[in-house]
Amino acid sequence: MRILKQEIYFPIIIGIHFLFWFIDLQLYQGGFIEVDASTMFFGELNGTWKNPHRIIGEIFSSWVVTVFAFNFLMATRAKWVEKIFGGLDKMYLIHRRSGVIAVFLLLAHFFVVPRAIEFNPGKPLGFYALILILIGVVLSAAPFFKRKIPYHKWINFHKLMGVFYVLGVIHGIMVDSLIKDLPITRVYVFGMSFIGVAAWFYRAFLYKAFNPSHNYSVTHVKALTSDVIELHMKAKDSKNRLKFKAGQFAFFTFPKISKREQHPFTISSHPDDDHLRITIKGLGDYTANFESKVEVGDTVFAEGPFGMFSTAYAKEKPQIWIAGGIGITPFLSLAKELYPNSVRLFWCVSSKELAFYADELNALTQTNSNFDVVIWPSDEAGHISTEDFGIRDFTNHAYYICGPEAMKKNLRKELSSKGVKSGQVYDEEFSFR
Repeated sequence: MRILKQEIYFPIIIGIHFLFWFIDLQLYQGGFIEVDASTMFFGELNGTWKNPHRIIGEIFSSWVVTVFAFNFLMATRAKWVEKIFGGLDKMYLIHRRSGVIAVFLLLAHFFVVPRAIEFNPGKPLGFYALILILIGVVLSAAPFFKRKIPYHKWINFHKLMGVFYVLGVIHGIMVDSLIKDLPITRVYVFGMSFIGVAAWFYRAFLYKAFNPSHNYSVTHVKALTSDVIELHMKAKDSKNRLKFKAGQFAFFTFPKISKREQHPFTISSHPDDDHLRITIKGLGDYTANFESKVEVGDTVFAEGPFGMFSTAYAKEKPQIWIAGGIGITPFLSLAKELYPNSVRLFWCVSSKELAFYADELNALTQTNSNFDVVIWPSDEAGHISTEDFGIRDFTNHAYYICGPEAMKKNLRKELSSKGVKSGQVYDEEFSFR
């Protein structure tokens, strides 16, 4: 499967800009004149359009406009966009990192680009947009604020980024700029501005009309450990069931807890089951003590499905699955629709007592001779490594990993040292807030 990874995405964004700017500047005859302009650090500038501060500053601003436009497009959760990036979890990581990069580009634009001394309403508007976007990205991406700010407040403020973006676009329209004189760059930048504003408007005001939620009712609540619970849900209307594939996740809303908050949970039941099952670990303010917040009969709204964590990508190869803790959830669904090739699942837990799905997984090994399960308690065996997989030819296997970032990073590094190509390793992001 060919997907647009972040290692490819960012060079493409940069390359397109350089190409358009290069072509335009080569053909430009110089109609733009710098008049009574000043910069933050370089004093007053005037005269020819061939002003490096002007060119560099506006290249930065055009990057900001297009990076945020793509971010708003990602936020629409459109299926075709998700496929390009290989899953909503991967897409949201790029979305978050893009926002951080855009802030640095925006600051660079502010410090470098010349500003006309003559007053223009677009000037203060641009400054306000800068400050608001800066605050918005810091609150959205900084780990400290993500830990301290309750999710419902965090997501509500994050939605205001679209308003701040609109202010920035209006600023770009109102002030004099070299971009307006460059035909290719102008069409690209203002075209992406329109796409960004349209995507934000769709997500903010039209999304629910085109993506209605599926109405479920809680039928079973079970505590698996002190901080992990299992929920079973059944569709209130059998014709309006969530149709998903094994390994996917959905966004769930529990109106009894909050009518507006959505949270992603992997579906641990199989598509053929008559119920929907999710397994929840208390990892934050919303999921802490979750068992006391829900009960049988509660209404639940499910939106989705999302994700592309599927064994179909490597069905012709024997597979090694590695799950870390609650990362077992997608494998519970995938294990019920195995292909004829062999699969060995390693479930890494702190202790054997926390392997709460061991019986269910072992039962599957009795019905499928190609499926094997190894419970890996770290308190006894230490952290798992590729040497524990029990295979000789590492390059002949496909690898699926779902668990903490440190575990994924270490295993990817070890597999790479064994000659395994990155395209043979598939992972699911453990958390993408």
